[in-house]
Amino acid sequence: MSKLRLYNLNIGLDDDFARSLRREAIKRLGVDSARVAEIALVRRSVDARERTPLFNCTADVTLAEGVDAAALLARLGSNAAIPEATPPLTAQPGNAPLRGPVVVVGSGPAGGFAAYVLALNGYKPLLIERGKPALERLRQIGRWNAGVVELDPDSNALFGEGGAGSFSDGKLYTSNRRDPYLPRILEAFVECGAPSRILTDAAPHVGTDILSRVVVRMREKIEQLGGTIHFSAKLTDVELAGGKLSAITINGSERVETSTLILAPGHSARDTYEMLLARGVQLDAKAFQLGVRIEHAQELIDKAQLGRFARDKRLTPASYDIACHPPGAPGLFSFCMCPGGITMAAVSEPGMLCTNGMSFSPQASGYANSALVTTFDSTDFGDKPLDGVAFQRRYEAMAFAAGGGGYATPAQPVTHFLRGLHSPRKMRGTYARGRVYQSLEGLLPEKLNKALRAGLPQFERRIAGFVSDSGILHAIESRASSPVRITRNEATRESISTPGIYPCGEGAGYAGGIVSAALDGIHSALGIIASHARPA
Repeated sequence: MSKLRLYNLNIGLDDDFARSLRREAIKRLGVDSARVAEIALVRRSVDARERTPLFNCTADVTLAEGVDAAALLARLGSNAAIPEATPPLTAQPGNAPLRGPVVVVGSGPAGGFAAYVLALNGYKPLLIERGKPALERLRQIGRWNAGVVELDPDSNALFGEGGAGSFSDGKLYTSNRRDPYLPRILEAFVECGAPSRILTDAAPHVGTDILSRVVVRMREKIEQLGGTIHFSAKLTDVELAGGKLSAITINGSERVETSTLILAPGHSARDTYEMLLARGVQLDAKAFQLGVRIEHAQELIDKAQLGRFARDKRLTPASYDIACHPPGAPGLFSFCMCPGGITMAAVSEPGMLCTNGMSFSPQASGYANSALVTTFDSTDFGDKPLDGVAFQRRYEAMAFAAGGGGYATPAQPVTHFLRGLHSPRKMRGTYARGRVYQSLEGLLPEKLNKALRAGLPQFERRIAGFVSDSGILHAIESRASSPVRITRNEATRESISTPGIYPCGEGAGYAGGIVSAALDGIHSALGIIASHARPA
């Protein structure tokens, strides 16, 4: 039997979904129903461009024996394709010997999936994570948001099991949809407790509550396969011999001899960047995004995007993804949009303030938030490796002081920002540490001010009410991406200056989100397996 993948099959909200999907697929193929053996949903999204939203679907059709799939494919053109097989997360081991364990630094999506793939292939990795296990971390962050405990610089919304991605919107999609290993990530999440709908949702989402359990189960799988995981274990030094990695130090005193280190530290591991630079590992400044976070009532976004279907229980809270490039001004685009989410502090250093958005699986907060960011490069902050970090810190310190020094966020209605008003008032929303009315213009880089002034009116044209007194801007969103790249050879995936170190993920400057980071970790692990012999 042969298979065809059919695109753009439209199903009404009121239709019997399974029956209608089969009917539309058979209609598209133009064959008798008896010649279709099976139909499997691959992807489903909501198309709300018309007055009545539809489910837009992709499905794989298994054809009965004797059906000429090539002829059907030729007739259907771009609406069909031959589905590609998904490769396994395994590779044929190479011959180069390993000295010591393969060490993985960071248990975010890049490091977590790298360790998972290594363990699946019998490489028994040592995974070290500076923060705490997921459930302990979750409780710790809740207590910090309530003002009960002090900030822990090593375990917070940015560091700990699951990485920064565990405290975000939990989006599991990427622009790199052609990577053959993408389905394996979603399958692994489902095997570890995520809902099976993420396998077919066009914009799969799991919240922090689910992700915190998923990463625990993935950790347990790694351990069952022979891997070892240490928490509260920070990489504090690397040793080189002949220019190559020879050992690492954990927490300043524990030395581990190793020739192979997957370095996935996350985009906020500033002390790790400083240590690597001091040891001669090549780091380069890279462009990164910085902005503010805006919060609206979810009802406003739903009405703008779904019209009279805004309260329809068959649809999830509406989101948006907007980019604009106003003439004569920097571009402005939304990032990490959280429907039904909360605005929160994402802080790892005392005296600094950064905002972020996250959500739980029900997406039921009643509010929608998103970063509004523009891109900064070396012409804005300098070309030394850590100049971007210094730029981030400057504005984080200003936001912290403007909020009163207690991790409250300076905030302002978007209409006040655009009109240059200063009229303090109470502002409703979800930010747990409190909001202080401030005029934001003086707290933001002028490039960002220009992008917001020119871009926000264009957002209003896309979403009526976006620019309103109830839309609240929060300063500052500075950790949208890494300002540093730990430069690697793309063929070998090793550091170009320090063989044995394999930089990957967001913190190394090679990913931007949960899924893209996981994919980068998978490719680094498979690269090590393909060149190195399995340990005895």
